[in-house]
Amino acid sequence: MTTQVETQAALTHRNNLARKNKTRHAVTIGFAYTWVILLGITTALPFIWMISTSLKPRPEIFYFRFFPLEPTIKNYIDVLTRWQFGTWFFNSITVTIFITLSTLLFCSLCGYALAKFKFLGRSFFFALILATIMIPSEMLLIPWFVGAFNLKVVNSMTGVVFPGLIGAFGVFVMRQAFLNIPNELLDAARVDGMSELAIFFKIALPLTSNALAALGVLTALGAWNDYFWPLIVLQSADRFTLQLGMMHAAATDAGRETTVAWDIVMTTTTIAALPMLVLVVFLQKYFVKGITMSGMKQ
Repeated sequence: MTTQVETQAALTHRNNLARKNKTRHAVTIGFAYTWVILLGITTALPFIWMISTSLKPRPEIFYFRFFPLEPTIKNYIDVLTRWQFGTWFFNSITVTIFITLSTLLFCSLCGYALAKFKFLGRSFFFALILATIMIPSEMLLIPWFVGAFNLKVVNSMTGVVFPGLIGAFGVFVMRQAFLNIPNELLDAARVDGMSELAIFFKIALPLTSNALAALGVLTALGAWNDYFWPLIVLQSADRFTLQLGMMHAAATDAGRETTVAWDIVMTTTTIAALPMLVLVVFLQKYFVKGITMSGMKQ
């Protein structure tokens, strides 16, 4: 009898513990979902406000209403017809593509050499490359401009592109990605008679697709949103990138350089955000994998 009572008490205690654990787990999951939802709303709110403002007539912008009373697409029509928006968009696309492709190519080559070749001073050169990350880009503006002036590429797309052909961060990401590739795989390819370039392009590079996607997204975002350097090196309105064109249109909409037309700002910003938003959405999986794997080493 005593044994049955003890067994029943143990079962009851176990059930109570299981019920408490289940309740605690449900509370934890609920808190996590609530936090994620709040964080998502906080993140999305500025974008929703931007789109809403772009659909408002100018007199309605400064009233504290989240959604427009009389939505209109007049701002979009003005942006697409009154200024050289198509030219600015094409210039930004061109600059972004060239900078992204050159960064992927040169950073991959440099990262592969630092990861898979043994030569005197390899660690020193890698540390030197990483040290350049600590130099603020503002300190490089004068050397960049002097270089662009000497090369006679001021006020051209070439002048916008050349400072971003390669970056220390990209070299670091690709080096870490190449470190994950077993040396035995590359040695087997060498035994089979493949050249180093063939090994790089046919074996090593395809195995780092996630890192390439992550680096490509980050580089494209930086090139697309860059404002300060194009502002310095470009002078003609037909050479402006989209970011420069946006501010030019907003500042001159009322005919005075001191005026800021917030309806034009929100409209052009909405249009400018769409290409990068689509890029991040489609490459999000590879971006997360690339960032995760770039910090790992076998």
